[in-house]
Amino acid sequence: MGNEQGTIAGQRQEADQNAASPSTNAQKPEGMRADIMKGGMLLYGRQIISIGLKMIGVLLISRVLGPELYGAYTAAFGVYSYVLALGQAGLGIFLLRHEGALTEGHIGTAYTLLAAMAVLLVVGIELLLTPLSHYMNVAGFTEVMQVLILAIPFQLLAIPVTAQLERALNYRAVAFIEVIGQVAYYVVAVALVLGGAGPIGLAFSWIVQQVVSALLAHLLGHRWPKFRFDRSVAGDMLSYSIAFSAANWIWQARMLVNPLVVGPALGAYAVGIVGMTVGIMEMLGVIKTITWRLSVAVLAKFQDDRARICKAITEGMQIQILAIGTLMLGFSWFGQWIIPLVFGARWLPILELYPFVALSYLTNAPFNMHSATLSVLRRNGRLALFHILHIVLFAGAAAIAVPLFGIKGYGYAELVALPAYLLAHYFVIEMVGAPNYELAILWWSGTAIGLFWQELGLWAIGVPFLALLAPPSLAVLKGYFSGLRGRFLPVQET
Repeated sequence: MGNEQGTIAGQRQEADQNAASPSTNAQKPEGMRADIMKGGMLLYGRQIISIGLKMIGVLLISRVLGPELYGAYTAAFGVYSYVLALGQAGLGIFLLRHEGALTEGHIGTAYTLLAAMAVLLVVGIELLLTPLSHYMNVAGFTEVMQVLILAIPFQLLAIPVTAQLERALNYRAVAFIEVIGQVAYYVVAVALVLGGAGPIGLAFSWIVQQVVSALLAHLLGHRWPKFRFDRSVAGDMLSYSIAFSAANWIWQARMLVNPLVVGPALGAYAVGIVGMTVGIMEMLGVIKTITWRLSVAVLAKFQDDRARICKAITEGMQIQILAIGTLMLGFSWFGQWIIPLVFGARWLPILELYPFVALSYLTNAPFNMHSATLSVLRRNGRLALFHILHIVLFAGAAAIAVPLFGIKGYGYAELVALPAYLLAHYFVIEMVGAPNYELAILWWSGTAIGLFWQELGLWAIGVPFLALLAPPSLAVLKGYFSGLRGRFLPVQET
C-alpha cells in the first residue's frame, strides 16, 4: 500500500547506504566490490518485486476500502512509522557501521535496548492514544492503532540480526526476508479486506509481515535474541547512532503532516487521498531510491576529490530528473484513465493534488545528490539544518493552507517548502563547489510545466519535449544512448 513505502523508505535508506559502503569484512577490494555489486542487484530486484506486490495490493485493496477507510489506516500508520523510527534510536546504523567484529556484548546490549524501547513505545502510545484520537478527528484511528502497535516488538527485535546479515553482505537473505514478508502481508491483507475486515485487516496483516520477517531473519542469521547489558557499550551505541540518525528523524517528520494537520482539519477521507497520492509518488520514485544508493557508493570512493564529487552531482541530478520526470509526466497525462481503472472513481480527487506533490518529489530527486554528498562527507549537522528548514516551512504552511484550501492546501504547502533546497545548495557549494545546474534546471522546468497541463492548457504537454530537443539536451542524451548501446549491444567488427 502507498503509505508503507514512505514509511520504510527512511529506514531502508540508511541501511542501503551502509550496504553500499560496508565498514567491516576483511576481504580484498576486488572480492568486496564483486559482493557489493551482486548484493546490489539482489536489493534492486527486491525493490522491483516490492513495487509489483504493492501495485497488486493497491488494485485490490484500495478499490474495496475507499479513501475514508484507507485514511484511518494511513493516519495510524504514519504515527506508528515515525514513533518506530525514533524507537530504533539508530542502533541498526551503529551495528552496521561499527569498525571491527561485533561482540556478543554489542548484540546482547542492542537486543536489550530495543526491547526496552519496544515496551516504552507500546505503553506510551496506549497512554496517549485517547487524547491523540480526539485531536486527529480520523474515524477508526484508535482501533487501527491499537492493533498496529503490537508489531513494534517484532520489528525492533529483528534489527540486530538483520544488521549482521547485511554486515556479512548476505543480501540474498535480506532480499528473501523482505519479499517473503511482503508476500505474507498482501496474501493476508487481500483476504481480510475482501472478507470485510476493513483497515483493521491491514493492521493485522502488518503484524503478520513483521512476525514472518523477524522469524526468517533469526532463522537465516542462525541467532535468537539474547539479552545482555553493558553500560559503556550502550553509551557508545546511543551517542553514535543518535547523532548519525538525527537528520533522518527530522526529515521523517514529513509523514506526520498528513495525520496531524490534514486529519484534524479535513478528516479521514482527505487523509486517505493525501496518503494514496504520496504512495503513488513513492512507487513512481523507485528509481530515485536506487540512484541514491548508487550515488552514495560512488561518492564514497572519491570523497577527497572535490572536483569529481561536483561532476558526479551534476550528472546525478540530470539522470534523476530525466528518469523520474518521465514517469511522473506519464501518470499526470494518463492518470484520468488510470485512476478509475486501477483505484476506482472514488479516488479521482488524487488528480487535484498530484501535480503539487509530484513537483515536490521532482525537486527532491536531484537534491538527493546533495543529501548524499553531505552524508558521505559526514556533515550531518548541515543536513539536519536543511531538514529542519524544510519541515518548518512544509508543516507551517500546511497548518495554514489546509484549513483554508482543503486537500489542495497540502499541495500548496509542498510548494512553500521548495526554497529550503537552496540551503542544501549552499552547503554543497561550501563543501565541494558549485555543480552545473544548466540542464537540470532546463529539464526540471520543462517537466514542471508538463505536470500542470490541466491548469495551463494542452500546450504545456509539449514543453518537456521541447526541453529535450534543445541542443545541450541532445548532446547529453546522445552520450547516454551511446553508453547504453556500447554496454548492451555487441560491437560490429568490420
